[in-house]
Amino acid sequence: MVLLANELPQSQSQPFVHMMCLRNHLMPATLRGSIITSYQCNLLCNGIDSWGDHCNNSNLIQSQKRYHITSRQQQQQKRIPRMSEMRSLEEALTATHDNLDRLSPRDVSAFWAVVPTFLGGREHRTTNQQQQQQMFHHFDKISTASIQDIDRYDPRDMTTLAISLAKVIDKISKRKRPTKGSPHQILRDILIGNDSKIKQYIFREIASSSVPILHEFNARELSNLIYAFGLSQEVVLVNDGSTFFDMLAKEVMNFDNLDEFWPQALSNTVWAFATAGESQPRLFERVADHIVQLDNLNNFKPQELKDIVWAYATAEEHHSQLFTRLADHIIKLDNLRQFDGQALSNTIWAYATSGESHPQLFKKVADHIISLNTLDRYNSQNLKDIVWAFATAGESHPILFKKVADYIITLDKLDKFKPQHLSNTVWAFATTGESHPKLFKTLAEEAIKRQHEFNPQEIANFLWSYATNGQVDEHLFSLLVPAVKANLNKYITQNLANVAWAYSVANVDTPSVFNNDFINACLKKEDEFILEHLRQLHQWQLWQHELKSDISLPESLKKKCYETFISEDPSPSKLQDDVVSCLSSIGLQPHEEVLLNSGYRIDAVVEVNGKQSAIEIDGPSHFIGRSRELTGSTILKHRQVAALDGMKVVSIPYWHWDKLKKDSGRKQQYLQHLLDYNSKSL
Repeated sequence: MVLLANELPQSQSQPFVHMMCLRNHLMPATLRGSIITSYQCNLLCNGIDSWGDHCNNSNLIQSQKRYHITSRQQQQQKRIPRMSEMRSLEEALTATHDNLDRLSPRDVSAFWAVVPTFLGGREHRTTNQQQQQQMFHHFDKISTASIQDIDRYDPRDMTTLAISLAKVIDKISKRKRPTKGSPHQILRDILIGNDSKIKQYIFREIASSSVPILHEFNARELSNLIYAFGLSQEVVLVNDGSTFFDMLAKEVMNFDNLDEFWPQALSNTVWAFATAGESQPRLFERVADHIVQLDNLNNFKPQELKDIVWAYATAEEHHSQLFTRLADHIIKLDNLRQFDGQALSNTIWAYATSGESHPQLFKKVADHIISLNTLDRYNSQNLKDIVWAFATAGESHPILFKKVADYIITLDKLDKFKPQHLSNTVWAFATTGESHPKLFKTLAEEAIKRQHEFNPQEIANFLWSYATNGQVDEHLFSLLVPAVKANLNKYITQNLANVAWAYSVANVDTPSVFNNDFINACLKKEDEFILEHLRQLHQWQLWQHELKSDISLPESLKKKCYETFISEDPSPSKLQDDVVSCLSSIGLQPHEEVLLNSGYRIDAVVEVNGKQSAIEIDGPSHFIGRSRELTGSTILKHRQVAALDGMKVVSIPYWHWDKLKKDSGRKQQYLQHLLDYNSKSL
């Protein structure tokens, strides 16, 4: 809304911007330092007489207090309109502007309090240019007065003004392209300005005027002021190098106890600090300790519970007792109907992000979502956060994942799904081993259309997820090559390894990606690759051998990848032991955990009819969830062993073996048939 003279550039391209006059020498001494608009600045530059006439007409600058009423005539003026009686933004704006000289700080702050409500509806444009100019000048005059007289605001009015302006700015900021001439566009020009300079100035002024009276704020006022600065995400520096948030935290800590802070005040406080990225460990610890010692949490609303755990997860403030207490409270509720999609998704997101395990909470949330007739009230981010949280927390719930997937594939369009939503959704399904081919097909088609929107992490995770889940769609991997190639120089080590491994699984030859540029990208980060990434690069190198490609990792990196790949110690399962025992019983001589030239270890190698066969006992981890579809890593191993080691790979799925139970005769017959082997001893 306003800027100091030394904070403004020499010119402004934006037509409507509040600013101090840059040429104080042209201004009458009594007016220097006053807040004016660019429109008023133009008047001033055209001549001091026109400036004086304009000021006299508009009464923007007064030598006496704006709201001080002295004369009997002023006292007898008509009643000041109540904002609660206003039915539209235009009505509230006109009433406030026309009575501005008679309004108290409480009246002005009340006006700003209703503005967010009126902005919540459908955006509309004032078609008449004169009306647009009038709306601008009305908002301009009110906003100027609000900041000019801010030193007269008491804690209650200061808080109302701050939180209302923060909400207004939040609403208009969410409209990326507001309609020209609409209230959103006008308020954006007045309250935010170029590079958010005006917004920054507003909250510096609020902070500056609050400091002297901060000790007068009660718990509710203080928490609301904190919330306003959190919502605006303005971190104001004070003279000693600390921030206004530091001062606010200190004021909270000055309370003998936090009993005066109601649930909303507590949640608003920690939410604001987390949102602004302001670390205050002592404050977070005290709030958590206070909540934990309460007799019950019945007064906490779902929104407040959600905001609290979200804040601790976002601020990376760990307090296991708090998370346990809140989760225990939630699971004891009769139902979760009061939790909307955002509340539920943010809650379990917080537990997953913080690494706080609580299976009962996740089950309660899943059961609730499954019970719903429709997921229409869950937006793309809610859905993404839910499956991401379950995957990250290691909580398996196939029915929940199926419900989410079934809902997504019924949507007419997926334009609301951001690339991150698409990527994280398939990542969650791949990580939990949940199979849903129709979902993967649907999201693949969307990703192909919008691949230019994906950042390096998103495209790498997307491809890794498809490969991991065995969704080796040649069409997808071929058409995403432009996006993969465009991000090559931006990949971190994880991205490089994941992309290389994914294409190895898909077996889609892409020389335009995997060339010397890829090798150079790996070399630049050679020392940053972790063990998992080195194993993936080894499999990529094997793939290049499959393709008979000339592209190869440098010997030093190739050796490092190979040694890492073979370094894992084998861990035979009971299933493997049983199969090996049966192989011996039919006259074969199985060799266990055989290390092949490729670097792969085979569960057992047997010689049948003069040829060696690789026996792979594929337990549940080799399949996607409860399906009978092989995972990408198993597909890759089977293919590369056959191609590079020249062995026939014989897979024994766990469910085949389980059906035979303890019948050794049937097991022997199964193996003989599978290996085309006739034992002379039987």
